[in-house]
Amino acid sequence: MGKFQKILVPLDGSANSMRGLDKAISIANASDAEITGYYVFHLPVAAGLKYTKAMKDEAQKKAVKAIGPAMQKCERAGAKFKYATGGGNTAAQIINASKKGNFDMVVIGARGIGNAKETFLGSVSNSVMHKSKIPVLVVK
Repeated sequence: MGKFQKILVPLDGSANSMRGLDKAISIANASDAEITGYYVFHLPVAAGLKYTKAMKDEAQKKAVKAIGPAMQKCERAGAKFKYATGGGNTAAQIINASKKGNFDMVVIGARGIGNAKETFLGSVSNSVMHKSKIPVLVVK
């Protein structure tokens, strides 16, 4: 396995996603890779439900809560960091982002903040691990 240049780290503000980030920082610092923190907005699933300004503002607050501390942690550790966001099904968005961004690996926390349906059907990390075409490191 060669050196990693681009690492995708899904962030949701949970302690587990931050543990994933910690691992990504150690990998990035060892190989001079760049970390991209990735936050997925949860969009309304009901057909015809309007995505209101209040919903958008609340989603934005959650994204800042997830990305802000990650950015600070990377700065303190001397790791290169940027961020991106997506909206929709969390696992599908992560897989999509990993392809589009030509990432070398995904480092993801074992469990984040998922809804009951995701827990019942299988965690986001499990789904990403099985559908990804690139290496996925699941951090417990």
